[in-house]
Amino acid sequence: MRDLLGARVHFKVVVAIFVATTHFSGPAEKFATENDILAVHRDHLGLWNNGASLLSLGAVNGLGQGARRHRKRWRETYE
Repeated sequence: MRDLLGARVHFKVVVAIFVATTHFSGPAEKFATENDILAVHRDHLGLWNNGASLLSLGAVNGLGQGARRHRKRWRETYE
């Protein structure tokens, strides 16, 4: 994630997106949020794949994976 931040600064890009097929650690989520990096973990990747816009995923960036609200949304999407 730090390399992505360096690339974002070096290339002067507007949006940096880190997509992973796993969950992010708490420190990684905090780093992403503090540095305006959109961290799309595996559950959010499913939302994006199903048509959610990147802008809407920004609202859930840094909220973690274990919140009751998120688990409900995950079940509605995948079950």
